[in-house]
Amino acid sequence: MDRKRIAWDGISFDIPSVFEVSGIDKKFLQLDNGEQPCIEIRWYDAGNTYKEKTYFRQLAKKIEAASGIKIESTVLPGSWKKPLDKYDATGFYWQSDLTSGRGVMFYCKEASQVMLVQFINKCDDCTDEGAVMLFETLKFHNSGTEKPWRIYDMQANMPVEMKLDSFEFKPGRFILTLADGNETVSFYRFSPADIILKSTTLGEFSREFFKEDISRLGLSRAELEHKSGATCMFGQKNKPSRTSLAMARLNPKKRPFAQIEVRYTHESNRILAVMVCSRQELAEDRAKSIFTNYDIIQ
Repeated sequence: MDRKRIAWDGISFDIPSVFEVSGIDKKFLQLDNGEQPCIEIRWYDAGNTYKEKTYFRQLAKKIEAASGIKIESTVLPGSWKKPLDKYDATGFYWQSDLTSGRGVMFYCKEASQVMLVQFINKCDDCTDEGAVMLFETLKFHNSGTEKPWRIYDMQANMPVEMKLDSFEFKPGRFILTLADGNETVSFYRFSPADIILKSTTLGEFSREFFKEDISRLGLSRAELEHKSGATCMFGQKNKPSRTSLAMARLNPKKRPFAQIEVRYTHESNRILAVMVCSRQELAEDRAKSIFTNYDIIQ
């Protein structure tokens, strides 16, 4: 069965290619099978004091209070038991007037996280195969050095300290922003590039889209054309003002140093961009170095 990898906000897993991400939030994914939502995944920080029965009881009360649906514990389907035997797992089911579902709640001691996966409506063979594939390939990424991000056709690897700050997934425009105590990194993807650039250059498009950032951060541009596409870079010739630097020392959210790099390649027919903002002076090729870990899934 064809599969694809999804990596989002500290977890990653494989899923059959027929499933698509149709809902997304911090620590939440909804998948559909091309017709309707059929899988929901949520994960929570649980610390080291996890007690299965207590946590399930609290979770059941929250769901019932929010939706009026009562969930009951049940045995796990036979196909789920082996891939879930390394976790503390509790199976459950629920039924309403309009629909029904079943799922599992399990705790990963190593990651100190609880995951809730539920399958809406009848769990057919395809959905069951997807469930087994998900459970077998699931990884938590809150330790180590790098955390993968792989959503829709965007993929990037970033230090595990970089946390999800914001995101926007709209037709033709995807934006993913990560941050730590020093830097904020935003990834952009625009499509279809050939239509966007039909009557404008990459430089003109970049100057217009990042107009406020260029003005606010005092950035200047260098544009390069090449056979396979184009690259446009924005950097700071002059250091930020003393006032900006003083504000950055007082407020960790103020990040006066910045670079932007924008790329277009004919092969992907996408425009990709990276904007990095920092409290400290950036290496000249900082945005370029981030691009080594950012790409489009072909």
